[in-house]
Formats: sequence, C-alpha cells, structure tokens
Amino acid sequence: MPKQVRHDTLVEVKKRIGIKYCGGCNPSYERVEIVRRVQSQLNDRFFFLSYDRPDIDVMILLSGCQRTCAAQDLNRTISHYSVAGENEFEALMGWLKSLTAKRDS
Repeated sequence: MPKQVRHDTLVEVKKRIGIKYCGGCNPSYERVEIVRRVQSQLNDRFFFLSYDRPDIDVMILLSGCQRTCAAQDLNRTISHYSVAGENEFEALMGWLKSLTAKRDS
C-alpha cells in the first residue's frame, strides 16, 4: 500500500506585515505608493495589514519626512523597519526579503 502524504503540512505560512503611517502633515514623497510597490513585488510572500492588529509579525513605519513621526507612540516591542523617504525603497525591499530568507533556511 502506498504511503499517503499529508498536503496540509506543505502549506507555507506568510508573515504578517503591519503598516503604520505618520499623520502626513509634511510628506516629501508618496508613502502609500511605496506600500503599493512593495505589495506588487512581494504580495505572494506576505500579508499586509494594519499596524494595530495583535497578530502581526513585523512592522513597516512610514514617515513622510525625517521627523519619523510614525515611530512615535509605538507601544509594541516588535521588529520594524522605518522609512522616511522614497530613496529608502531598495533598503526596505532588502529587509523584507531577508525575512523570507531566514524562514527558508
């Protein structure tokens, strides 16, 4: 009799990424567009959720300027990456990809 394989053990669990924006009083770039670009490239690897959900694994903090207001009043001790300008997109992508690399190894 052939051995049966349980297919439910092959399901990959996606990390849950919480997104937190600053108040947007003085943005120097399109914060929402950064998230759209990330999602379009990595949506198959992560779930993108609101930062205030209790079940997130890590957070992306998006501040519109160098004041980094999105990091203020952060009441959770959770791994996060803070973005304060569009020029940080590639570094953010590298950080996110490193999260999946750690899981794959």
